[in-house]
Amino acid sequence: MRELKYSNPYRLVWQSKVGPSAWLGAPTDEAIKGLIKRGNKSLMMVPIAFTSDHIETLYEMDIEYGEEMRSEFPDANIMRCESLNMHPTFVECLSQLLASHLKSDGKTIPQMALRCPMCVNSTCGPMRGFFSSRHLPKDLTSCEGDVKEEDIESFG
Repeated sequence: MRELKYSNPYRLVWQSKVGPSAWLGAPTDEAIKGLIKRGNKSLMMVPIAFTSDHIETLYEMDIEYGEEMRSEFPDANIMRCESLNMHPTFVECLSQLLASHLKSDGKTIPQMALRCPMCVNSTCGPMRGFFSSRHLPKDLTSCEGDVKEEDIESFG
């Protein structure tokens, strides 16, 4: 925010705690309540970790935080900005990244081999090992499935 020279106050918060382990904080609902109690009546939620709308944005943020908190704080204006979804600039960027990677004949990204902290899922390790060892095929037209030449050309 500083680098972009935005002057509006902001707060990085976390949502969707799952399981009994400690979670990152501050939780979104507590942060919203605290901001409203301090006099911030108009809030814009920006889900920076999500590139498309799904259950966490459409239900948790829009309904639980947007609509349901309005009953507790009727003067508040709690909104969420739209996710990137199918914005042409975002789609073009993804297309360029994919085309670049396909031309590089590189492996999948190194993060594919990483497991979540304290992961005990017996299929997680072998699956990650499989994907992190894969090279992309040199000739995509030989892949299984209906890959058409024009589909490949459209990626660069």
